[in-house]
Amino acid sequence: MKKAQVLVLGTFHMGQEEGFDCEHRQPEIEALVDRLAQFQPTKIAVEMVPEDAAAFDEHYRKYRDGTWDLKTNEIYQIGFRLAKKLEHARVYPTDWMGPAEMSFGEIEDWGTEHQPKLMQELFAELADFPKITEEKTILEYHYELNNPELIKSLHKVYVNVARIGTIDNNVGIKWLSWWYKRNLIMFANLTRLIESSDERILFIVGVSHSSIVTKFLEESDICEIVPPLQYL
Repeated sequence: MKKAQVLVLGTFHMGQEEGFDCEHRQPEIEALVDRLAQFQPTKIAVEMVPEDAAAFDEHYRKYRDGTWDLKTNEIYQIGFRLAKKLEHARVYPTDWMGPAEMSFGEIEDWGTEHQPKLMQELFAELADFPKITEEKTILEYHYELNNPELIKSLHKVYVNVARIGTIDNNVGIKWLSWWYKRNLIMFANLTRLIESSDERILFIVGVSHSSIVTKFLEESDICEIVPPLQYL
């Protein structure tokens, strides 16, 4: 049977990059958007909580009308730009940001104090994580970020956070259970966007979510997964 298609695009949080000049990068972002447009998504989902959807809908309406300038955020720069190009009515929220028993920063602090060797082992995986540079285009950077081996190694770090702690004090789980819940909610919200087998959902999300959300989608057997590198 024909199934809906979902393409999970791992990206980076543009607003967190020091010295990132979106004005300078506009042609590069347009090049990425042109590639993604070839997927012809019927809906574009983003890393946004439903509570913020009304404000984002208003920003998008004004952007389409030419009365609002895009801010330095991947939801705006990629999601809004592509949605307008394809004449979509809106972009769709998927995220959840409820409370966690412990923050990731608290987990890091505990691990650094009590299990420094384990922490060094875990984060050695990220030593060569690609960075955006002046010499690297946005399209090139997304190609690097969506490399299956990179995504696999990044997910391995998150899974091994469960090892932080002791047999009677599962410190890492106090954050990791929140992480899994968040990604399960993203997965569930993505499936709610599928209204027919002709649906083609583009999900623009931080690359750290790529592996886990994709695995949930694969295991659900509800859709066909489209590899992002096919369009990058």
